[in-house]
Order: sequence, then structure tokens, then C-alpha cells
Amino acid sequence: MSSVSRRESHPLATDLTVPHSESEGSPSRVSGRQETPAGTAQKNQVETYRGPVEQPRAWMPGAGPSEDGRGLTAAYADVRTRLHTDWKDWAITDADVRGVHEHLEKLPAGDYARTLARMEKDGLLAKYAERMGPEARSAFLLQAERKGYISSEPGRKAPPAPFAPPDVPAIHRNDARLPSCVRELVHESNRMAKRTYHDAHEAYVKRYSEQVMRAKSLLEIRALGEPVALAKVSDGLVHPHPDAERFRESWSRVPGNDTRNVAYDAVSKRMADLSGRLRPGSFWFKAEVELKAEIAGVGFKAGAEMTLTQDGQMKWSPKGGAEITKGVVNVGAEFSESGEPKWSVGLEHAPKSLGKTDPMSVGISADSEGSVRMELPAGGGFGGYAEFNQKEGTFGGGVSFGRKLGEDGEVKLGLGFGMQGARTERARDVASTEHGTLFGALPEQEQRLRWEEIPQARRERMERDGWTPELWRENLRLHGGSKR
Repeated sequence: MSSVSRRESHPLATDLTVPHSESEGSPSRVSGRQETPAGTAQKNQVETYRGPVEQPRAWMPGAGPSEDGRGLTAAYADVRTRLHTDWKDWAITDADVRGVHEHLEKLPAGDYARTLARMEKDGLLAKYAERMGPEARSAFLLQAERKGYISSEPGRKAPPAPFAPPDVPAIHRNDARLPSCVRELVHESNRMAKRTYHDAHEAYVKRYSEQVMRAKSLLEIRALGEPVALAKVSDGLVHPHPDAERFRESWSRVPGNDTRNVAYDAVSKRMADLSGRLRPGSFWFKAEVELKAEIAGVGFKAGAEMTLTQDGQMKWSPKGGAEITKGVVNVGAEFSESGEPKWSVGLEHAPKSLGKTDPMSVGISADSEGSVRMELPAGGGFGGYAEFNQKEGTFGGGVSFGRKLGEDGEVKLGLGFGMQGARTERARDVASTEHGTLFGALPEQEQRLRWEEIPQARRERMERDGWTPELWRENLRLHGGSKR
């Protein structure tokens, strides 16, 4: 039986391919007839295989050294199987997504990043991301952050305040070097965080506003403090970013405006209620009747006015006074609702085309409370009027009907409406750089000044904010009383 004692003597073994230690995946060849140095016996030399040398890699988030190459290969094989689709197995199920997540969870940070890079190269990462539901997307991003693959900008705690304003959410950093499908996941997660925060703040403002409308006094509103502002939420983009323009446009469609206007509107309405004023934007219907008689050149008036507000409140007030007319000039005085005399001056002209029993006239008048009224006859005893008060922010109008009673008397009936706008003084307060006295600092409280000791200009501002002498005394009592 013949034997082969030397490898080079075998005709089929003259050219053997083996992996080379200096190149990855490119084998070197060992010739069956190798050159040896002079004086050295020629013999077979097979170099021990030490595995491929890993080539420099592109940047991967969180990449580090592999701990178990064989375990990584086995895990990736299962990941590939779960995400593979063909005509026989065309669906990636929720169970497949959970299985991939569990495999990724077991990987150390370096292998985690390499696996995702390989999945992206093989087209599996986009399929994996596409099949994730909301819970799976959230779980994946939390996992990626734990593995150091992505990072976050920390959230911020809301300041302590009644009705628990929401905390500002943490946001994932959207790095340009992340795979495209991961950038999409991060962006959508950040958008959802922004929307959730806005909705939570809107609910907080609603709770705050409802409590304001239940307040029994200005002090209860002040005790609530000013509503907490909606904080700006970062979009998380790390610049330069390939999707910056598209992501910013998408980001801008998520609500992010401050919702405190609702709370301030509630404060304004409740302050008006507590001070006995009409709320801005409210309207009412009005009916009035007036009797007039002239004695010795002086006209005496008596009547009543009834108003019905939009919320069903009704009130009436008597009217009475006197006036003197000289030509087209009319000067009058009457009592107002406050009990103080109200002066008026106007111009009146009765067209000759009107009948003898028609008391209507063309006229305009203004009074000491800031009201301006214009009247215009329509014939047949009918006419119309319009009135406004810039100081109080009211305006309205209506129709009237009248008849003369003999030579020196007349009666008029009017039906109209009115609306409450912003008062001039409140408009000035808004434009003023001085802080309001509802939520702002009150140095007078620290100084424990009595109401009479507060400077007049400051006291007038406080009155516009709803303060009264009685409320101020109660406020001082709660904070230790006045200094004397």
C-alpha cells in the first residue's frame, strides 16, 4: 500500500486556499512547492488561521466591541427569519416584532449598534420600523436610548401650582447620522410628545378656569396665582440635518400656542361679575319709556328703563330730570344709577316735514358719563337712534316711537340693544408697563397700608382690577393687619 509522505507529491494538493490573517474574507494561496531558505529542509508549512481582520467601520451610534460573535450571528439569523417575507409568508406579525425586540434587548451596546447597521444594510430595519405599532415604537426608542444608540434632551418639572400643570416632556435627539427610518420614528415620537403636552396643558387651563368661575371673591382668585405658561418644546433636530425643512413643516402643524387666554378670559369675566359690571362681549336688550312736559320754558322728564342681559338677568331703573332748550341747543340734568347728577348737552332740530303730532327730531347729545346719542326721525312718529360710550366700552342702537300730547307734552317708547366691549381704562391697563394688582406684587400689602393711605392713582388701578376698601381690609387681616 503506497503512502504519500509529503503534501507536494500529491498532484491534487499543489494549490491550497486558506484564509489570510491580514485580510477579511480574501483568502491567500499556499503553493505546494514553496521556496525555503538555503540550508533549510523543505517541508509542508500550513499557517494557523486566526480569523479575518476587522476593517475600519463607518460611524454607528453606540458601537463598541462585540462580546460574543457566535451568539450575535445566531440572533441575527432569527431576526432575519422573522422579518423575511415572500409569497408563502407575506406578513410580519406583532409576535415577529416582539421577537426582534427581545433579541435586540439581549445584545450589549456595541452589538446592538452593529446589528441595526446590518439590518439597515439588508433592508430589514425599515421593514421592522414600518410594522411597529405605537407601543412597539415607544419600546424601541426607549431600548435604543438604554443601549446608547440615541440620546435625549431632558424634560423639565412644572413649577408648583394648583391643579397640577404638566411637566415639559423629554425629547429624543434626532441625529442626522441615524438611519432614515429611525429619524422618522424619533420625529414622530417627538411630535406626539409635543401634542400630548399641549393637550395636558389645555386640560390644566380648563381646570384652572373652572375654579376661577367658582371664586367667591377677588382674594380667592389671587390665591390661585397666575396660570402657568405653556413651555416651548424642542424639535430635537441636531443640525445640519437632511430632513430639517420637512420635519420643521410637520412640527409646525402640531398645536403649540399658549392656551392661557382661556384662563385670563375667565378671570376677566369673574372680576366683572364680582364688581357688578357686565362682562366684555356680553349684550342686552333694552326698553324705555319717557314722558315729557314743559312748564314755564323748562322741560321736565320722567320715565323708566328696563334691560335684559344675555344670561337672563333683568333690571330696571327710574329716570327723571329737567332740561332747557334755547333754539337748537339743549342743556339738561338728570339723576344717574349711581345717584350722582348727570349733565348733558345737545343739538336738536325738528324738520318742518314732520306732522304736528310727531315729536321726533334730528339730534345729537353727550353727557357727563361719556355717552353720545344720535337720533334721526323716519316720519309717522317713528325714528331710530344709536349710542356709544367710549369710556365704558358700550355701544348699541334701536328704534323709537312717539306722540305729542297737546301743546306742551309728549311720550316716547324705545326698543333697542346694547353690547359691552373693552373699557378705555382697561385698554390702557393692558398697554401699561405697570404690573396688574390681581396677580402682581403688592408693596402696599408688605407696607400694611390702609386703603386711604394708598396713593390715588394706584388705588384707581386697584379698583379697576376689582379691589374695594372692604376686600383690602380683609386682605390685610389675612396678612397680619395694618401697621396701625
